[in-house]
Amino acid sequence: MNTIVVPTPVMSSRRSRLSELAADRIVQDGVFAGFIVLSRIPANLGTGGAAIGLALMVLYAAIRLDQCRAVMLRCRLQLAYPVLALASILWAVHPLVTGRAAVQMAITAFAGLLLSQAARPRAVLLGLFCAFAGYTVASFLIGHTRPDGVTGAPALFGLGGEAKNYFADSAATGALLSLAMAAVCLERRAFAATIGCAMTILFCILATHQARSAGALASLVLAAGLMLILLIMRSRSPTAKALVSLALLAGLILGAVFFEQLLVIVQQVAAKDAGLTGRGYLWYRAEFIVAERPWLGTGYFGFWTPENPDAIGFWRYFDIRQEGTAFSFHNSYIQTMVETGYLGLVVLVGTWIAGVLALLRRFVITPSLPTCFWLSYLVLQLSKSPVEPIRPAALVAPTVMLFAALGFGWFPFGRSARAGSSKSG
Repeated sequence: MNTIVVPTPVMSSRRSRLSELAADRIVQDGVFAGFIVLSRIPANLGTGGAAIGLALMVLYAAIRLDQCRAVMLRCRLQLAYPVLALASILWAVHPLVTGRAAVQMAITAFAGLLLSQAARPRAVLLGLFCAFAGYTVASFLIGHTRPDGVTGAPALFGLGGEAKNYFADSAATGALLSLAMAAVCLERRAFAATIGCAMTILFCILATHQARSAGALASLVLAAGLMLILLIMRSRSPTAKALVSLALLAGLILGAVFFEQLLVIVQQVAAKDAGLTGRGYLWYRAEFIVAERPWLGTGYFGFWTPENPDAIGFWRYFDIRQEGTAFSFHNSYIQTMVETGYLGLVVLVGTWIAGVLALLRRFVITPSLPTCFWLSYLVLQLSKSPVEPIRPAALVAPTVMLFAALGFGWFPFGRSARAGSSKSG
């Protein structure tokens, strides 16, 4: 005789509470993701915005101790460069400057890795979409333009007054996130929402173009094209996706080998000068600076400080305020060599390669939509790395995004992820 088990009210209420807790976690992940990056996009929030962003990062870590353990276990390789930056305090030319920046950068990187291990990756993408796309659309509609500091051409700046290249990066990121959300809406047959996402993509592309950042626009075209291919292929056989992954790796290698030729094409299309608005002089001078401390560098963030006479000389040459510590060599690898030497360059590039390979492995094995986005985001950033400072920085939104992308390759898949079906991860 079969026994029919009828759930008691106590069991039902317990399941209800568990469902509510799970829903709360999903909402919290999206809200924290959105507000962390939004607090660090507008430049005019200043010290107050940095304090808010730092507090949100620490609070998120405090209520997500399980994700902290996951980061230390799964993403420990991506902690290598933050650890090196902290260690560089020992040999830094300006230890106090390096120490403050290294601690802040390590916290920022850890926050990105925490988001990469959130139980519902799509909730994180939704929060990021609301922040980046919402800010970009608002900037496009009610923002303002002002002459580019070098060429004098009118360029669109964000509502927060950040530099045009930084705003262009935010707008391009908003476009990619909008594309990801459009794919989610199509998957759920929410056609009205899909049209809204399509309109948002258009606004973000126009904002990227009006920011007059040729590198950001070229990288967006490349990353968006790749994302469309990945989204189309994500449900295909592992063999087909492996071939796509090999083609992507080959493309990245060829892009690195023939970067100078590709750069000339971008310069011609964007009508840029041969010196890339001063980058040629910066790179020439950087050779002598690296030669002085080739293996360990000046210490993380140890060059662009008012305490360094060489930095002051650059600021005067480019007619930039002395306190403009956000200036850079406009090349990720040169900037890294100046700050942390050849050792730092090997560690940084090594972790980037590991992150890309982990994401490609995840793409081949799973039909994960977030994997498609994070791979495309890395291409968006790394394709600009020879002409922009795409490297870990303190308390800025791109660093959060960069480490979220690099860490997501180690997010578990299948039932062990506790993240639901493949539609979540």
